[in-house]
Amino acid sequence: MEGLIKTLPAVLRASGNAPEVIEAAAIAAWKHAAGENLKSHAVPLSLADRTLKIAVADAIWQKQLHAMRGQMLFRVNSLLGQPLVGSIEFIIDATLCR
Repeated sequence: MEGLIKTLPAVLRASGNAPEVIEAAAIAAWKHAAGENLKSHAVPLSLADRTLKIAVADAIWQKQLHAMRGQMLFRVNSLLGQPLVGSIEFIIDATLCR
């Protein structure tokens, strides 16, 4: 997985920054940046208008991750190799989180 993540900037360049490729890359970058500990508590949903939407189980997770959003935004964009994600929005949806 680590090798695949490192290719994201090249994949994005090769695609001409196609919107669907940007969305898939942003979701993959979130999953990698969040790591195994957050995997079941913060599920990436979509990227629209440079906002990455993440489903969280409840208001407690929403508040905790909201406090970390700057750090996570930096990590995601670093993995992408360019600032494609402008913000992260945490949406409460317990049905998507284990």
